This record gives sequence, structure tokens and C-alpha cells, in this order.
Amino acid sequence: MKKLFKSQTSYDIIELFINNKQKDFYLTEISKSLSKDTANVSREIDSLVKEGIVTMEIKKNKKYFHLNLSCDYMDDLVAIFKKQQQSEIKGRFDREWLLGEEIVNANPWFMTLPFYCFTNQFQNPSGRTYKHLASMYKGYYLKFYFDKQDSFEVAENLINKFFKKPEFMEEVNDKIRYWGDKLIETVDKIPESNLHRLSVKDLWALYQVHEDVHFEYYQWGWIPAAADMFHNNLTNKGKEILKDLKVPQSKIEEYLPIVTQPIEESLIKQEDDNLMKIGIKVQKNKQQYELFKELFRKFKEEDVKYLGLYTHSLVYEEKFEAIVRSLTDKIDADILNDLQNHYTKYFFTKFIYTEEQGVYSFEHYLKTLVRLVSGDSDLDASFKRQEQELENIQTRKKQLIKELKLSKNLIRFFDAWGDFMVTKIYRRSAQLFALYKTTFLLTEISERIGLSLKEVRFMTSSEIKNALFNKTLDKDEIKKRVKYSLYYTAKDTEVYYSGDQAQKIVEKYIETDDHEEVSELNGQCGCRGRAKGIVKIVNVMADMQKMKEGDILVSISTQPDLLPAMKKAAAFVTDQGGVTSHAAIVARETNTPCVIATRNATKVLKDGDEVEVYADKGLVKVIKRV
Repeated sequence: MKKLFKSQTSYDIIELFINNKQKDFYLTEISKSLSKDTANVSREIDSLVKEGIVTMEIKKNKKYFHLNLSCDYMDDLVAIFKKQQQSEIKGRFDREWLLGEEIVNANPWFMTLPFYCFTNQFQNPSGRTYKHLASMYKGYYLKFYFDKQDSFEVAENLINKFFKKPEFMEEVNDKIRYWGDKLIETVDKIPESNLHRLSVKDLWALYQVHEDVHFEYYQWGWIPAAADMFHNNLTNKGKEILKDLKVPQSKIEEYLPIVTQPIEESLIKQEDDNLMKIGIKVQKNKQQYELFKELFRKFKEEDVKYLGLYTHSLVYEEKFEAIVRSLTDKIDADILNDLQNHYTKYFFTKFIYTEEQGVYSFEHYLKTLVRLVSGDSDLDASFKRQEQELENIQTRKKQLIKELKLSKNLIRFFDAWGDFMVTKIYRRSAQLFALYKTTFLLTEISERIGLSLKEVRFMTSSEIKNALFNKTLDKDEIKKRVKYSLYYTAKDTEVYYSGDQAQKIVEKYIETDDHEEVSELNGQCGCRGRAKGIVKIVNVMADMQKMKEGDILVSISTQPDLLPAMKKAAAFVTDQGGVTSHAAIVARETNTPCVIATRNATKVLKDGDEVEVYADKGLVKVIKRV
């Protein structure tokens, strides 16, 4: 079809006019709608006027163009375009889609980086790209989808590479660390103020170098997730290996988490340990310890009672932060310095994934420290007990390796697999810092092109570049995307559908939301153990106030900002994720029973349901429904 026209621009102009039959366009409006150079559009539209496809009339000394509906072959032309559009949409979306992930507060601009990488650059290290990827947005609410068979084949390709060459797995972990450091180094150069003084060229240079580094990073960083997140290919391979080693079926679920136990600690564990060590220092100083305890007692027994605040509600937390500020001038200098260093190192970890989450304040960490030292009278003993438990697991791992007589290659295979859990958090941490820093960049861009920050997040890189350098921008289209849009990417293809058109595509080709009431859910074991309790659905920070000690935390997929609620849970259950998921990593480091990849736990369970979690079997049983 496109070969019938002299250029892509000519084709795009006709498509724009056919989709807006009754509308008059002036030249600049056409250029902005198509994000194309005005001079190029002017040449092509003059040619279309000569051919009789478009007509022009002058109103108030301005040329207006519209579709020539009286053209002899207009009906045929419109029919051809509609058929072409329908055929193109069918070719892209008529397949069996698999829900990859559901994120309640996602950044579309950031997500286009990995999505485009997966379909265009992922082949470099992995050996194969994904063929199709689609993501649906309602504001910042995201669901993204892979072609089901395609994602399975990508994973199988990786598993074959892992098993044949465990050193490739080691290389993946090394590259994630290298490019994570490179990403932090790159975005750290983005100023947090006075970006208005930069030229457009300099502003774009900062943008481009971040994008280039992030592409490199993600083609390595996604490999562990791709191998296990959607079809459990890596987990199934691990079970197959143990079966070949004559491990009884009843022991496979027990042994697999042990042989894949990470040797190193994740950044999550390091952050928790660092704060606990500050707490230990407080408790060793009698005067400081009494100061912290008295403030916490007074707040809980007097202020909260008087104010009637619901525990852990947003109002409660804000009031608590205000109260702990009174400690700042009373804390010993070395303790205060340790806490300030902790804040400086980790403040951005709340930025998941948009400006709406923001960052942690210094008072947040001070508040956490007050709770920590007041809630456990002997942090030093608790810390040593935790370390001993982890040491015991490593001892058991060594014993099991010896019992199973694992070859050197299998030891490397399982060790590198365990390291995937560590580098997963390494990747996430670097990206959260990048998300925080690039927000300053996008804010400046939004001011220069006359859109809000949120609207800029619904633009592709090429659209942002055209808006900055060529002043071509369709603001109406961007605003439609914010309300409802569908992003699709394939090889050399990147396109947004918006509004009614996007919704019709999703309803016809992608969404299937039928969830029957069931009494059992099956998933994968993230960490061994058994627990019984009341379900609390926790997807965002506002949900955390529902959690009580011993509840079962059920989530689409956990994030670092949910850690306070996770520490109260008797078990974790998630819709999504593999053995390298956040929930599985935290579960192993806190020895909490965990079932991952149930696919629909948050859909079939409700707050107040009573369940029993048999993590060894990857099973969740419903005991009582509300």
C-alpha cells in the first residue's frame, strides 16, 4: 500500500486526513500531528493538492487543507486505507498474549527503554530478541504482554545457553554489576537545578547518553528475568537436574532453594543490616537508648491516643515524622552521622517508578530507627541470630552439594543462578537512581515543550527530539495517551495507539479477565515453609496500613517500598515473578514462606480471607472466605 505513494510523509498525510475526514488542517498543525518537518510536509501536500486528493482554501490569510471527498476514487482510497489499518493491527495483535507484569504506578517513558530493547537489541547477549511486545496504560497503571509462545522460546534459548556454558551466567552477573555502576555514573552527571541554562543540544546530549547506557544495561539485566519469570523455565530446568541426580520427587522443592541460595547478600539485606547496626549502636548507649524509647512510648501511648490516628495510616506516619524531628538535636554526633550517610545512600529507593512516589526523607529513616530500637530490646542478639541462620543455610548448601555429588559445572550453574537474585536487586537499585535523576531532565524538557511531566512520559524518544529541535508536537495525541493508550514494539517498530482505538484493540485481541472462584492456588516455591493467616492485598504503600503481624501478604509483585509490610507477614504470595523476584529474594533473606507466580492470587483472594500457605509445594489453600 505504501508503495503507491511517493513517500512515507505523503502516506502519513493521507492517513491523517482519512482519519479526520471532516477536519480542516493548517500546515503547521499537520506537521505537529505527524511530528515531521514543516518544509517536507509542505512539499508533499502541494503534490497531493495537484493530484486532487486534498483541497486547499484560504481563511483569514491562512491556508487550510482538507480531504477532497468529491475525488472520483476517494471511496476506494478510504476503503483501502481502512483495510490496510485493520490488516496491520491484526498482524500485530492477533496472537496469544501472556501478561508479563502488572504495575500500578509505572513510568511509560522509562518502560519504553526495556520494551524497545527486548524487540531490537536483546539478541546481542541472549541470542534472540522478542518478536512482539504490547503494553496498556490507564494513566500510570500498566499491564505489559509478551507473545506467549515467543516468550517461552526466548526463555528456552537462554536455559540452553546457561546449561551448556555456566560461565555465560557468570558473565551476565558481571555485566549487570558493570553496567549498573556505569548507569549510576552517567545519570549522576545530570544537574538537579539550573537545567534551563543548558542549550537544547546539551540537554539532548544528557538524554541520549543515558538512553544509550540504559539500553546496554537492560539487554544484560533482563536475562535472569527472561529465563524464569513467565514460564518457570529455569526453575523447571533445576528440578529436571535434581530429578536426573535421583533426588526423590518429594525432596525436589526442598532442595532447589538450598542449592540456589545466594552466597552474597543483596542490597536489600545490606540496607537492613546497616540500619540494624546503627540501632545496635543506639542500644549500647544507655542515654540514647532511653531517649529513643521514651519518644516512641509517648507517641504511641499519648499522642496517638489523643489524636485518634489509625496505626500506619498516612496521617499517622506524617505525624510520627514530625515528632521524631525533635530528636535531631539530641542524637550523638556519630549516630547522627551514620544515619545521614544511610539516608544519602538509600533515599532514592522509594522512587518506584514515578514522581508520585517521591523519595524518602531523612525523617523516614529516623522514624524507622526509632521503631527498630524500641521494638526489639536486643538488636545485637537478633542480628547475630539472623547471621547464624544464613550461615546455617550455607552450611546446609555445602552438605547438599556433597551429598548430591554435583559436578563443577553444576556447582557453577547453581551458584550463578543464586547470584541472579543478588544482581536483580543491583539492577533495580541502579535503575531507581536513574529514574530519580532523569526526572530533573524530563521536567526541564516538559517546560520547554509546553507539556506536563506526566505527559512527556507518554512520548517516545523520537517525539521528544522532534519537539525539542523541530518544534513538531501533537499535544492532543499525547493527552489522549495519558488517559488510555497501547504501546506496541517489534523489530524497527514503535507505535502508540490511543483512546477508543487502543481500547478496542485491547478488548479484541489482548484482555481476558475471567477469574473463577477456586479453593487452591498453585505457584512456585520462593522460600520454603508453612504459614496460616488472614489475607491482606498489598500493592502500594497506602495498602500497608492494613497489615498486622502474622497476616499473609498477597501482592501482584512486591517492591522495596513495601518492605515494612513484608516484615510483618507470616508469608508472601504473589501473582508474578520467578525465583529471582523481589518477593523471593526478601523471603530467602528473612526466612519467610513464599509462593510466587500464582498468576491470579490478587484476583481470586480478598482482604480477610483465611488461607494456609504450603510454600514447599507452591500451594495456597483457602480455608475461609469473607
